[in-house]
Amino acid sequence: MQRSLPRVAVRLAALALAATPIIAAATPAHASEIGACSDAYQVGSTKVVPDEHGQSAMSIKQYWSPSCRQNFAYAFVWQSFRNSHSGTWTVSVGEAWVGGDSPGERVFYDTRQAEFWSSGFAGGGKCTYAGAALFYGSSPTYVSDGHTDQRCG
Repeated sequence: MQRSLPRVAVRLAALALAATPIIAAATPAHASEIGACSDAYQVGSTKVVPDEHGQSAMSIKQYWSPSCRQNFAYAFVWQSFRNSHSGTWTVSVGEAWVGGDSPGERVFYDTRQAEFWSSGFAGGGKCTYAGAALFYGSSPTYVSDGHTDQRCG
């Protein structure tokens, strides 16, 4: 199915969001893109989203940085997807707060990279989740999207 890359792709998952309490897992972030916020650690569970054939294509995680007091969304395109899709893909990744906007959203067009970080979002005191959408090809065809469980704090 051919779909365009809407700005709201990351927010679509909000409709299915369940109010589930989340326990922080102390998993350090491994990307230089978050710079001064290198103390960020994963909060909540990892969401694995399938490709158009039902195979795992991408993982989505939410991170929290105590020193920066910001949340980050992280998406990783699996090696198996990269191996089976010889062209490029587009990834939209961002943080969203429940009942609100998607601050920090970033879109990476026509790339073969595997790791994607959103901009930081001051999510303290809000219920947030990380979301991402994956599109394949230079005139993007929708593959999949998903979001993590929400974290309130």
